[in-house]
Amino acid sequence: MVIVETDFIIALSSTSDVHHFEAVRVLQKNIGKLKLSPYALVELDLLVKTGRLEVNLPAYYESLHKLLEFYGITIVEPSSIHFALAWKLRKEYGLSYFDSLHAAVAVATKEPITSYDEAYRRVREVKYVSPLSLA
Repeated sequence: MVIVETDFIIALSSTSDVHHFEAVRVLQKNIGKLKLSPYALVELDLLVKTGRLEVNLPAYYESLHKLLEFYGITIVEPSSIHFALAWKLRKEYGLSYFDSLHAAVAVATKEPITSYDEAYRRVREVKYVSPLSLA
């Protein structure tokens, strides 16, 4: 299993995203092998709320739910340990708030993480996998 985060969902959602077609290939080649960080949904909603991401609500979230279900992408259960780990990762590696939470999920689940944000490469506790290697 591989943890995916917000940038993967955004790439899937927008045909104008530079990584869209690669993300689609990753999705198609890894059916049932991907897990979504639960904090990706919160980050996504904040991007929508602040206007940095424009989508048709609530249809977007309904479609996202169907996509996750169809491709067997499970959502990791949130845990307080994620926040404890995230604090440590932010302090040690200077990760952003959400990147630290996504990294913490990978650490806690002992799963690799894939992202278009290579900040995860710096984190010794995380195994980073390039999305291109999964496509």
